[in-house]
Amino acid sequence: MADEPIDLQISTMRYDHTMPLMDGRVQIEGVNLKPSRIPAMIFNEDSPYKSGAFGIGDLNVMYWLPAIEAGWPIIGLPLWIKRKPVYEYLWVRSDRGIDTPKDLEGKRVGSRPYRLSTTIWLKGFLQHRHGVDISKLRWVIWGSEVFPIHDSNAKIEPPADEKKSVMDALLDGEIDAMMVDISDGKAWDTLEASPQVKLLFPDYMAEDEKLYKETGIYAPAHMMVLNKKIDEEHPDLAGKIVDAFERAKQIAYQEILDDRGGFATVYLREALKDQQAKWGDPWKYGISANQREIDTFIQYNREQGLTRLDPAYEDIFAKSTLDT
Repeated sequence: MADEPIDLQISTMRYDHTMPLMDGRVQIEGVNLKPSRIPAMIFNEDSPYKSGAFGIGDLNVMYWLPAIEAGWPIIGLPLWIKRKPVYEYLWVRSDRGIDTPKDLEGKRVGSRPYRLSTTIWLKGFLQHRHGVDISKLRWVIWGSEVFPIHDSNAKIEPPADEKKSVMDALLDGEIDAMMVDISDGKAWDTLEASPQVKLLFPDYMAEDEKLYKETGIYAPAHMMVLNKKIDEEHPDLAGKIVDAFERAKQIAYQEILDDRGGFATVYLREALKDQQAKWGDPWKYGISANQREIDTFIQYNREQGLTRLDPAYEDIFAKSTLDT
């Protein structure tokens, strides 16, 4: 008699490339998925990722390594289901003499919090691609940290007014620059209309494409993680999950190419074909295809004092995904 399917909670997701999994067109053998509102962020230690009250989680990648280092019951899946080009998130005052990346040294940079996937990637790129001494950045940080910062030399201070947003502090001249993930159309409109601020990389699309061509990195922002106890109880499950996400992604791609996606963007089919010609598959899954990104992210976390260890892949990824 075959084993009964297991019920498995999964974060509710609206990404186009995961929809075929979420709507049931793609199945995971032996699993009944139960969409649940599992948060991607960890604001305090009262988190399902610490208690183990989750199955498959869509987690902001900034927590992945420190949570495992802290002994939380999660294990990574090589599924980076949300990525963002980050050069577009570096805004500076127009009146502070910040015209090149090196000009950021000694300046007050706002973020929320200090450990943010956007800032991890940006600081690493500034240091290794643009020659910035990031130890000279002065950080003004909105929000607290769940995991420790191990860099005792990091210059971190709270804002003068915590009720004011990072963007407003920049517009009012209280900080010189900001590195913040902007997911707000009105905020974009405000920044782009203000003569007080500017993008440090005005042609950020060209900078992102150059980065990708030279390194293969399209910065991960979220990844899927699995409850470590479930992984230990079902050691083949993680590999099946990765396979299901890949099948779902391919269906989503084909729907766009077939012009059946139902999206509001004009010429989306043509845009995807152009993207594939320039980028290949920027949403690539698996460890071997992402080794440069994985190693770089581990390096940046360690250099920035966000983790202390240099983990082996088997410590941070589910065993049945190690050959992906």
